[in-house]
Amino acid sequence: MARNVVERFLIGITFIIFSLFSWQELILSSNKEIVYKYNQSGIEKLKNKDFRGAINDFKMAHFYDPSNKKILNNLVIAYNNYGFYLMKKGEFTQAIEKYEQALYYDPHRPYVLYNLGQAYYMNQNISKARLVLEKAYKLAPNIKGLKRLLDKVNREVEVEKGLTRLETMHFIVVSSQSVPIEKISYIRTYLEEAYGRVGMFLDHYLTKKVVAVLYSEAEYDKLLGNKPHWTMAIFDGKVRIPVSKFKYSNEEVVRFIYHEYAHAVVRDITKGNCPLWLNEGIACKAEDFVTPHRGERFAAYFEKFGVVPLKKIPNNFTQIRDVRLATLMYGESYLLVEFILREVGQSGLREILRYLGQKVPITVAIQKVLGRDYNSFARQWEEYVRRKYSIYAR
Repeated sequence: MARNVVERFLIGITFIIFSLFSWQELILSSNKEIVYKYNQSGIEKLKNKDFRGAINDFKMAHFYDPSNKKILNNLVIAYNNYGFYLMKKGEFTQAIEKYEQALYYDPHRPYVLYNLGQAYYMNQNISKARLVLEKAYKLAPNIKGLKRLLDKVNREVEVEKGLTRLETMHFIVVSSQSVPIEKISYIRTYLEEAYGRVGMFLDHYLTKKVVAVLYSEAEYDKLLGNKPHWTMAIFDGKVRIPVSKFKYSNEEVVRFIYHEYAHAVVRDITKGNCPLWLNEGIACKAEDFVTPHRGERFAAYFEKFGVVPLKKIPNNFTQIRDVRLATLMYGESYLLVEFILREVGQSGLREILRYLGQKVPITVAIQKVLGRDYNSFARQWEEYVRRKYSIYAR
């Protein structure tokens, strides 16, 4: 009898152990299904740019399977992409939060560090930008644009030490103590004026405040180094203004303000999808609110260089070392915009920019608005310039 009791006890224990293993397998199997479901849902939401939904799904998948590296990678990508989306909207503080959350899950992701560095830079936190960019550079020095931005930040760190910061209705104005208070007040007035007049010209008003950095003559020259002054004309999200009266007259400073602010508006409308000639042409046209461009100045450069065809206008003016040729490139950009305005008016120009904001190529945008192909547009513009300035073909 005792033997029967022992046998029954052993059978019971075996059944319990078997049952426990069966339930464990069932739970594991159930978890895999849940993980798969949340992960796939997150992927679909990420494709549709539902970043919050994707992050929530990936976090649930990570909760059920914390050792799954693919899910962790998806979560980091979702935070990074959300941050990039916010950056493009000019919401730099919110973008920083998303990048930092991505780095919480993977602190050694170089592309996220690079993006965080850009967000810090645009938010005028230069020291933090340098810190994370240096870390990104150590991990992946070949990331496109990283070395250039790091070098730029290193230059600006010295120039922008001890900056004061104040806010207007539409701008964050940053300046060093060497800039007199009356000049800061003067610049603030014209920044707000540019906001209204350029906004009316392009029918677009920025909803996020733009950073405007005011430099003394020495600070501005230090930033330039040995580079020609037009290399600072590449708008990087900040309006940079030299305020000294020695090299730059008050009128020139106001032209700077209108020119650089126009870049901010064009960038916002087109989401960065704007050819250089159109971008610079609109910025130069905005200067007309201060003083109109003089045609005889263009004529002198055309006499020297002739008309440079549209297809030969470079995509980067910073490589040009001849001030006369650089001036001609800006002049031709201005005349291209003038020609567009002559053909289709301000509404047509605005429509081209809106198409570019939808990622439509400039060739297609010109075709849609002007009703002619890009080559015909370029040829007719050149004919317009030759007639206007009595230039004969060489």
